[in-house]
Amino acid sequence: MASERLFPFPRATKTTSTPLSILDSTCARFADTAPIWIFDPPSNGAVDDVFLDRLKSSFISTLNAFPQWAGQLHWAPLRPGGNHTERFNRAMITYGNDADPGVGWGIIRHDITVESFVPDKAELLNGFWAGDAFPQDALLPQNKIALYNLKDYEGLSCMLVQINLFECGGYAVGIRMAHPVADAQSMMVFVHQWAAECRGRLGAANSSSLFNEPIFDPPQLDLHAAGDIDADAADEGILVTARALPLNRFSWWDTDAPGYSSRLVETTKNSIPPADILASTTLSPSTTGPWSTWDLSKPVSFGLLHFTGQELDKLKKLARQESTETSRLDALLSHLFQRITKARSPTQSPEGETSLDVTMDVRRRVSPPLPETFLGSPILLTHIKSPASVIREASIGSLALRLRRTMQQFTPDKVAAHLHDAAFEVSPQRLWLGFQGSLHVLVTSWQRLRLYEVDFEGTGVRPRFVHGAMPKSDGLLVVLDPVVEDGGVDVALHLDGEATGRLLKEFRQSKI
Repeated sequence: MASERLFPFPRATKTTSTPLSILDSTCARFADTAPIWIFDPPSNGAVDDVFLDRLKSSFISTLNAFPQWAGQLHWAPLRPGGNHTERFNRAMITYGNDADPGVGWGIIRHDITVESFVPDKAELLNGFWAGDAFPQDALLPQNKIALYNLKDYEGLSCMLVQINLFECGGYAVGIRMAHPVADAQSMMVFVHQWAAECRGRLGAANSSSLFNEPIFDPPQLDLHAAGDIDADAADEGILVTARALPLNRFSWWDTDAPGYSSRLVETTKNSIPPADILASTTLSPSTTGPWSTWDLSKPVSFGLLHFTGQELDKLKKLARQESTETSRLDALLSHLFQRITKARSPTQSPEGETSLDVTMDVRRRVSPPLPETFLGSPILLTHIKSPASVIREASIGSLALRLRRTMQQFTPDKVAAHLHDAAFEVSPQRLWLGFQGSLHVLVTSWQRLRLYEVDFEGTGVRPRFVHGAMPKSDGLLVVLDPVVEDGGVDVALHLDGEATGRLLKEFRQSKI
């Protein structure tokens, strides 16, 4: 494998240190943002050195608009009594000097063909493609990324890229980014600009990006926080508003809780402030997570569920029998939540509280709203929850309406209150707004990011497959634009193997 570090050209000569936003720091424990684009052989039959050079030179040119991503992600210096960006474990990025780690760039050849591992369209049209054999790790760079364990960062990049070349002449682009720096939407701002730059160098007429210019200004989000977030103490009235929102507050610090995995302890320790800070701090309210329901040693299956446009319309119609407020996505997530809860019934108590945890972008939920090209991870996780027996018997419409009404609670003033609360949290990585395991379904959506419109060659040919890489962790779902163009969606499903078998058996009998 050939590897190197890439930098903007020309390199900046002035050092800049920018604190990341309140919400960026809360994402430091999240899995990396890691998409993979897989392409069939280009028009000339195989990737040659000229094309590889254009991929790299266009990447460097694009990086000029994202210079911070070649810089050093680290924790901001801790300063007692300082402003909200100088508290414990607040993320910062420094760039523009000789110590910048750059972007990791590698090229690797595989003795496999694209055809051997991408989803089979016929299987998808039948509803499910089993993806356990998909070579996710082989297609992504495996170097450690800055703050991977909430501690180490020096010399580690926050962005890694791997160009994969296959025996058949096809290729794949795999990217990993530290989540505080970029959510999926931020990643797509970059990738679409890179693809446009690359196809422009190949002489393509359609050389404009599908997104506008990036906005890297983390303080913009923090300015939307209610009250004075640089004060010595939080405003109690604002905290009351914030903590009335439907947000889980599971504490990562409960390492002695039954079922807490030893695999998690080391990283958790790195999220705990020094003793003198803890001694002068009253911890905010938290809940002990259901750690015994998340068995990290249990096999988890991965696959793609496909729902056609007609099936989504049918789900929406069912949901709208109770309310016209609900969307296709509301209906789909409610349907999946119910079916997964049923599939897990042998391992759940009927009265065990089950939860659908949904990732929510707050760019448009602050006032004034932030542009879609605002970089970072301005996201939250909200939820609906009930005893398993209630979820299994509920109508799709009632669940979808609950989800819609839950999302509607996150008005600009409520989001502002949450930002205030999060700014004063003793450690941004102490509380987890979601959970995984047999009582939770955690969903993120990469829909409408135009994943299949990434075109480095200017031919207009779609990628063969776009994969949103995630850990194989029980209960994790990703909603994606579909491989098959039928107005539907694909759902990447990560679920306990036994529950997956029961879910698919029920889907074969009745998908809707």
